Amino acid sequence: MNASPGRRTPMLLTATLAAVAAVTAACAGNTAPPPVGAPPASTHTAVERAATLNWLAMTNQMWTRDNFAALDQVTLGEARTIYQTEQRHTAGDASPSGRTPFRLTGLSITVPCHGFSESGASGSAASGPGAAEPSGAGSVFVAYGDTDVFTLGQSMRPEAMVFEQAGGAWKLAAVVNGSSGGAGRRWPALCRAGAGQGAATALAPADYRAVLARALDHAATGVAETARAAAPFAVDSFFAGPDSINVQFARESGKDRAGGVTLAQRFTPAAGPALALSLADGGGYWLVGVFSQTTSYRSATGIRKARWPDGNAVASPRPAVVHHETDTFITTYAATDPPRSAGRRVMLDGFFGWPLTSVAR
Repeated sequence: MNASPGRRTPMLLTATLAAVAAVTAACAGNTAPPPVGAPPASTHTAVERAATLNWLAMTNQMWTRDNFAALDQVTLGEARTIYQTEQRHTAGDASPSGRTPFRLTGLSITVPCHGFSESGASGSAASGPGAAEPSGAGSVFVAYGDTDVFTLGQSMRPEAMVFEQAGGAWKLAAVVNGSSGGAGRRWPALCRAGAGQGAATALAPADYRAVLARALDHAATGVAETARAAAPFAVDSFFAGPDSINVQFARESGKDRAGGVTLAQRFTPAAGPALALSLADGGGYWLVGVFSQTTSYRSATGIRKARWPDGNAVASPRPAVVHHETDTFITTYAATDPPRSAGRRVMLDGFFGWPLTSVAR
């Protein structure tokens, strides 16, 4: 995996490649404090811990030696797409040995009592329109820890890493950012025993990605969010306030319009099912969905500078005159989905994004 200069983070969203300082090599240890915001850990997780440390070891082989032979053994879904992207970026890099191995500390593992997915690959039959089918206990676990893998060695930050069992092996499937520091969002507590959540929820898990994609598309127009337009999602910091998608898009697209450039953004559910992991105390589900995010710039007269009017760098290699640019990202959104009887809305509580392609012409 390679941190290429000038790599762009998802437009208008939380950046995952923030540069701070390089860190030294290490791996998870039992004496390290738990990661920020980690929910209660499960007992008897020796197999899951070994799988997580094996993933880290294989990732370090890719990072320090450009050896991607184990890519399909330790990743799938979103994670596999990310690793394949970084593999392409390492082509021609003759100095991987100078990189410091990644670090993972404070490892804490939760094995959910029940997981659901749209695919219904196993478990009992779904019931009702838009219902999801249980994937069965033991097919998913979540590893929480502080790591620099997803900042490419530039800073440690808390992550929730979702592993799924496929082909007889545990593989990293999705990642959700946690809050840096001692305050802010915390990951929800997952059910660790029992039958899981059976009651109807505010949003059918199978509908999560399609409904959220529409909400994100609406927010990306830059309009002020309303409870009606955001429903069934809560108008929280993702949709309101100075750091919300709505406000950031309005600000950036306004700068582009003033410079004769149109800016548009769209979200599309990525291939593969969403996950719905039962929350503790019958509190609904923790939903994790992966999306493709496309950002497009258009200029009738053409841009000759190295940056668009909003300050974002023009993709490289850059033609002398650029009329159109398309940036694509893979993003994960997590949300807590309460029981319908609670009368609450779905609350977005996590995000992760990674740049895939950027083409100017």
